[in-house]
Amino acid sequence: MSSRNGLPTVEVIDGRVAVITLRRPEVLNALDSACHRAIAEAIATIERDDSVGAVVIAAEGRAFCSGSDLAEIGQLTGQAEQDYVALDFATKNRVAECTKPVVAAIQGYCVGGGLELALACDFRVAGADAVFSMPEVTLGSLPGSGGLQRLSRLVGVGVATDWILTGRRVDAAEAERKGLVTRLVPAGEHLNAARQLAVELAAKSPLSLRLAKVALNPEPLADRGLVAAFQMLAGDAGHRQPAYAAATQRFARDGDGSRNSERRTT
Repeated sequence: MSSRNGLPTVEVIDGRVAVITLRRPEVLNALDSACHRAIAEAIATIERDDSVGAVVIAAEGRAFCSGSDLAEIGQLTGQAEQDYVALDFATKNRVAECTKPVVAAIQGYCVGGGLELALACDFRVAGADAVFSMPEVTLGSLPGSGGLQRLSRLVGVGVATDWILTGRRVDAAEAERKGLVTRLVPAGEHLNAARQLAVELAAKSPLSLRLAKVALNPEPLADRGLVAAFQMLAGDAGHRQPAYAAATQRFARDGDGSRNSERRTT
C-alpha cells in the first residue's frame, strides 16, 4: 500500500511480517477518519494473505500516536460525533480481533486514542522514551475506543482507575512494571525489537496462534454492543460541555507538551 495524504502504509518484511506504519509525523500521527479506514483495510488485506504470519504497527517521527485529530473531530457533536466514535471503536476492534498476532512498536507519545490503539494490539514493545497517558477525563470526555475496558484487563482496575481518572503521564518504566508494556528496550530500538518478536511469532502455527488469541479473549468488545453504544453517547455528551473546547485548546497548546503543529490532537 503506498502512502497518500499521510495515510498508513503496509510493507512486508522478512517474508512473513507485515508492518503498518502511521505516517503523519507533523501531527504526531494523530488519527482522522481516513486513517481509521486505512488501518481497518490494511488489517483485512493482511488477514487474506496466507504468506503473512504476524503484524507490526509502527509510526514515523517522535511519537507513536497522539490520539484523534481534533482538527477533524474537535467541534463534532450529535450524530457526526457518534459516527466518528463508532468508526474509532470499530477500528480498534478490527486490530484487536485480527486473526494474526499484532505487535505495537512504540516510541515517544502514546496518548489517548493512540494508547487505545496500542491496547488493541497483542504485544506492546516500547522504547525507554515512550510516554503514556489517557487525558480524556481531564478534558471533560472519556476514552472512547475500548481503552476503559482493555487497560483494566492488562494492569488491573486499581491502576487503570489511577491513570484514567488523573490523566497523568506514565513513563515507560512504570508502564512495564504495571504490565502495560510487554517488552521495554532502549530508546530507538523499539522497531527492531518489535520486528524480531513478530518474526518469531510468524514462525509458529497460524492455527494455534489464532485459537490461542480467541481463547484468551472469548468475549471481545462488539462494534454495536452495549459498550459501543455507551461510548458513542458519552462522547457526544462530553463534547457538548462548554468546558470541553477550552480544555482541549489548552491541552493542545501546553497540556502535555506534545504539540508540534497547529493541528490539535488528543
